[in-house]
Amino acid sequence: NVIARLAGSDPTLSDQAVLVTAHYDHKGIGPAIDGDSIYNGAEDNASGVAALLAAADALTRVRPGPKRSVLFIATTAEESGLLGSGAYVQAPAMPLDRTAAVLNIDVANVRGATRDIAVLGGDRSTLGLVFAAAARDESLTPTGDPDPTKGSFFRSDHFPFARAGVPALSIESGVDFVGRPAGWGQEQARLYNEQRYHQPSDEYKSSFRYDGMVQQVRVMLRALLAVANNPVPPAWLSSSEFQRSQGRRR
Repeated sequence: NVIARLAGSDPTLSDQAVLVTAHYDHKGIGPAIDGDSIYNGAEDNASGVAALLAAADALTRVRPGPKRSVLFIATTAEESGLLGSGAYVQAPAMPLDRTAAVLNIDVANVRGATRDIAVLGGDRSTLGLVFAAAARDESLTPTGDPDPTKGSFFRSDHFPFARAGVPALSIESGVDFVGRPAGWGQEQARLYNEQRYHQPSDEYKSSFRYDGMVQQVRVMLRALLAVANNPVPPAWLSSSEFQRSQGRRR
């Protein structure tokens, strides 16, 4: 894992943290498809790492700075079973009972601006309300898991944190694209999953657009700052299967 820390501005809250995660690994070299054996992972998840770096760069300019510290974590070995995030949970840079929340991004939007934005885990903790408010402040409609049948909440780097008791979300692309017909977003997601996901063809394309990614980063930063500056940390809902342990919190 590669970790950067932005120290909090509040003398009391700075010993707590909000985490932003995105995995930087992909599949490496694998079976050749159409003569290509390099699995680049441009969307999964170089796009998410680009969003993480953009968020970190923007946050250094925020005045006053966030009260809680912020850890930006580029995790490794997500594709091998969430090994990097799992290892962090076992030996965290900041104790988990002082980790307020985790915001994850895995496959950012490179297809254009949307009218909506999705999140995984918004129905499990009060982070869902924070995310919804941040989305609306960006004039976006907040939505939940676009396809719950895939179990996506359990398949990316926020999950080991949730299992360890830390409220966590993973920010997803919306599907209602500006200037595109109804259903275009869902069709593009289907094509990606069938033709590029975990294949050598997941590589940079000149058709990539970044206004949708900017929307995601802005929502992430609004949510992050709301959590970082609130003396009361997020909490799991009573209906959630995840709950924070009763260890020390300050």
